[in-house]
Amino acid sequence: MITLLDAMERKESAKRIRKLGYVPCSIYGSGVDRNMDIQIEDKEINRFLKSHSIGAKAKVKINASELPCVIKSIQYEPISSKPMHIEFYASSEDKLVKVKVPFKFKGKEQLFSNKLVLNILEDEIEIQGVLKDLPEFVEINVSLMKDGSVITMEDIALPEGIRLLSRKDEVVVRASEASQPTLPVQNEFVV
Repeated sequence: MITLLDAMERKESAKRIRKLGYVPCSIYGSGVDRNMDIQIEDKEINRFLKSHSIGAKAKVKINASELPCVIKSIQYEPISSKPMHIEFYASSEDKLVKVKVPFKFKGKEQLFSNKLVLNILEDEIEIQGVLKDLPEFVEINVSLMKDGSVITMEDIALPEGIRLLSRKDEVVVRASEASQPTLPVQNEFVV
């Protein structure tokens, strides 16, 4: 089920909007007549972002219209990690959309029990598909990896109708033996 987010068109500066308890956002794309600056209540967007991130689908309700959107970018405050600005891409649900979505790695516990470390080299994938079919994340099962094995973008199974846009030969993860931790050498000082 796609989440519905209530928004209002923004007339004031982003700084002022944040002080009033809203997150400034913008909507652009083929699903809107013009680019719009909007605001969404702080509590509502934070609740949404607890389980969603870049690539997530949502319907943004402005006045009487509901726009099918995907989150294209999120800017966070460096210290508090609160969202400062969010960009939504609006499209009809049957149009092609390019988006980057995060990976979720399944089976890491099995690697750890085999004394292997998972080196994550890429944490997102660029894909293209119609908005209604886009996944919010791509899951990769790493439980069967051996020492030295890699998974590339080309190895990842994508849902039907979703096309890979990232470089096929790009390495996503590599498994390697966990090295034994070494204790720091204590320097002895003679006074």
